Amino acid sequence: MQDAPTLVTRALQKSTLAVTELKCERPNFGKTEPIPREDAYLVGLQFLPCRDHDLYFDGRRVKPTNWFPGVTTIYDLRRDPIADLRDPFHSLMFYLPRKALDAVACEAGSLPARDLRHQPGVGIDDPVVRHLLSSLLPAMARPEEAHLLFLDHVAMALSIHISRVYGGMTYRFFRGGLTVWQERRAKELLSALEDFPLSTVANECGLSTRHFARAFHQSTGMTPHQWLLRYRVDRAKDLLLKHKLSVNEVAVLCGFADQSHFTRVFRKVVGYPPAEWRRRNPAATSFT
Repeated sequence: MQDAPTLVTRALQKSTLAVTELKCERPNFGKTEPIPREDAYLVGLQFLPCRDHDLYFDGRRVKPTNWFPGVTTIYDLRRDPIADLRDPFHSLMFYLPRKALDAVACEAGSLPARDLRHQPGVGIDDPVVRHLLSSLLPAMARPEEAHLLFLDHVAMALSIHISRVYGGMTYRFFRGGLTVWQERRAKELLSALEDFPLSTVANECGLSTRHFARAFHQSTGMTPHQWLLRYRVDRAKDLLLKHKLSVNEVAVLCGFADQSHFTRVFRKVVGYPPAEWRRRNPAATSFT
């Protein structure tokens, strides 16, 4: 179907997620074209019963069962799914690659989802998939009015639900520390040039300031401030090695208040002041 409307989002670590509307009002559409094999799934929502059709997986015919309006269907794109359609049909297909499933697990601080559990050709009564995918129908009709933030949230909700219910995604429990996604987000904000208040970083992680500070120390062995200073010192060392910059210029680029502050922190972490450390490092001798 050359003109099938499609909505695309990259809500999960730049993974491409897409929803495509497939619709044909006439009978005897025939066989669908082969889809390139990949580690990905199509999760479908069927709006019409379409009782008269056959499915093929790896060339083997499967007769669809439990096929009525509103059911969810899952297709493993590693198994070369092909449909031979004789009834009119109407469906939304959610494209969900393995990369997105892994990103969901990472964001949730959980173990990765396994292969999606399903019986090929069997419709599933899943009200969550039904309502989430149905909410995209108006956007299909008027894609120019579809807000990307709304699409991102629907795609994220679908991915989490599918990973948990069909992929067996289990949560890893942390003893007082941050989850994987909380630690990553905290370090992203702390390492930015802008000095975010600790309360802002904690809020981004969904925690109180006190809980966040305690959990961050549990996860990294350092307070947020200690981690930030070490991060800035490491960045400064890289600049001192690779660029012909003065110590004062490096201090400014790395977010220190002034050269004096930079020198005190650098000496405490490394053992030498910046200029002496540069002289002692053979890789930086050409910059002295």
